[in-house]
Amino acid sequence: MPEIADQLRTARENAGLDIATVEADTKIRGKYLRALESGEWEALPEPTSAKAFLRTYGDYLGLDGRALVENFKLRYEYTGDLQAPTSANPVRPRRSRGLSRGAIAVVLVILIIVGLFLIGRSAGASPVALVVVPAPALNA
Repeated sequence: MPEIADQLRTARENAGLDIATVEADTKIRGKYLRALESGEWEALPEPTSAKAFLRTYGDYLGLDGRALVENFKLRYEYTGDLQAPTSANPVRPRRSRGLSRGAIAVVLVILIIVGLFLIGRSAGASPVALVVVPAPALNA
């Protein structure tokens, strides 16, 4: 069975299409189309996107996009914790980079609100006056 990348490149060339035309028609960025055609799977954003791009591009070229994705899964995709590739370029899953931007934004907003609350309390506070009231006299 021919390599996935070779099938895509050959089908595009046989159809007389250039990458710019395919990019405009499929809305897949040219750098990803070139990565698909050269088998540079690690250049794709993530496994889910790689499969979606592959299916869309294959269908666009008149190939069976689902069959291409199944072939990709068998050859290149990770299975659980163990890698089962038959290629030197398996797709790598994305790693988490810690807190997301949304979580950082929420923490910053909370800190700002708490800071404004504390500033408001200290600015509006008046000195505490101690008033001494004499106790009533006990006359027996």
